[in-house]
Amino acid sequence: RLCYICRLDLTTLDPVHPSLCIPCAAFNHASSLLSTPPRLSLPATFTAVVTGARVNLGYHTTLRLLRCGARVMATSRYPRDAVARFLAERDAAEWKDRLRVVGADFRSAADAFDLVHETRRCLRDWADGGEMKLDLLINNAAQTLTDGVKKEERAVEREQLLKNDMKNESFLIEGKYRARVRGGAIPMALEGLKSNSISYDGVEEKVKVARTEERLTPNGATTLEVEPYSKSSWIQSLFEIPYEDVISAHSVNTFVPLILCRELLPLMGTPNTETSTEPPTPAKPAAYIINISSREGIFETTPYSPTKRGKHVHTNMSKAALNMITETEAAVAWRGRRVAMNTVDPGYMSAAPEYEDAYDGVRPIGWEDGAGRVLWPVAVGEREGVAVWGRFLKHYG
Repeated sequence: RLCYICRLDLTTLDPVHPSLCIPCAAFNHASSLLSTPPRLSLPATFTAVVTGARVNLGYHTTLRLLRCGARVMATSRYPRDAVARFLAERDAAEWKDRLRVVGADFRSAADAFDLVHETRRCLRDWADGGEMKLDLLINNAAQTLTDGVKKEERAVEREQLLKNDMKNESFLIEGKYRARVRGGAIPMALEGLKSNSISYDGVEEKVKVARTEERLTPNGATTLEVEPYSKSSWIQSLFEIPYEDVISAHSVNTFVPLILCRELLPLMGTPNTETSTEPPTPAKPAAYIINISSREGIFETTPYSPTKRGKHVHTNMSKAALNMITETEAAVAWRGRRVAMNTVDPGYMSAAPEYEDAYDGVRPIGWEDGAGRVLWPVAVGEREGVAVWGRFLKHYG
């Protein structure tokens, strides 16, 4: 068995992170602490947008930013559920006035542009007559596995229940958004295509397996229920993946991050009025863009790599495209506005249903570790004045 970070033989396991050797666990812990209070103290004017912030990585990253003093706009397909989760935190009273939650389903391009509009309006309110600016954009929302229709229907129903019960509307920037199944899109009929090689009916292949699913009830309690489990796209081949999943993965993982970078970058950083092609001075970033990706988006050293093997090609494609946003635009963003753009692979924190029991059901790192990786470029920039940009970052480097 190998250490998750250094890939050397594990001889002595860390008690907290048994997938790490002792030195790597110490390095992981110290690096993660850089983006926690009081080590990272952000100014009261620091503003951030985090997409996909209702649960998991986006949720924990948003909490870190709030606890470090930032003002955060958090997006979610289910915004009222997101508000309920944030306000259930014990220390919510300390930072809740700096939180705004925006509804957006990135399977719809219209929602992305509505988010841009709401972001501008919120930043204008926060500026209170001053300069309207955005300091951090984290493109975290991702479509890896497509939820079943029934699961989405339950989430939409919960949003309606919360709408009737919730008394904390001040945290919610609702705008025109309404939660809807499949982003309100009508499944493709693929009309006019005569080839027998194309088959799509919008229904996933059913597998005689059941899984437990955690649900949050309107009063904040957690319940477990069992539902029939659909074969996930993580183990589907090129010929099995529904076209709907192919399109939604690219919409969420690639197209919307591109839209947000393009529309919000003019609100970030400081314009460089010099004509020199040399890197700007001072070196401390004026703003940050972090695109959350994974190793699925990189070219492997061998065509027989076990990380690909003819599975989830649509996700791999979308992550590769996301990486190209960073590689293509990072230098321009840095030289033009002193915005440090990076791609971050936050690590192995979750698994597809088919792999839930791998490694005894324990992932090498947790969501807090992932949040530390995501915010590391911000921490070294704000704490030490060090500019890290144009990089594919994994394990804090």
